[in-house]
Amino acid sequence: EKNEKVDVWSLGVMVIEMVDGEPPYFNEPPLQAMRRIRDNLPPRLKDIHKVSAVLRSFLDLMLVRDPVQRASAKQLLSHPFLKLAGTPFCIVPLMRQYRQR
Repeated sequence: EKNEKVDVWSLGVMVIEMVDGEPPYFNEPPLQAMRRIRDNLPPRLKDIHKVSAVLRSFLDLMLVRDPVQRASAKQLLSHPFLKLAGTPFCIVPLMRQYRQR
């Protein structure tokens, strides 16, 4: 049965991709990488020390193998990492800067 917990897991994998600049197991064939993400221990950041403790905590809640034990979307919304987030408008200057490159 698919529920929000699958999406929470996927969000954790996407956060790793955003931090590392590539998805977990990037150098492997795509199907093999997807199987490893699905079947093995949760993927980890390449350099865990380059992210804050609050982000590590956020990731740890999302990348729990057992969906019953994994955080819900509602629980994640109250996590300190999201409380630190700015408004979407804080991204606009970054996008403009990127386009000027």
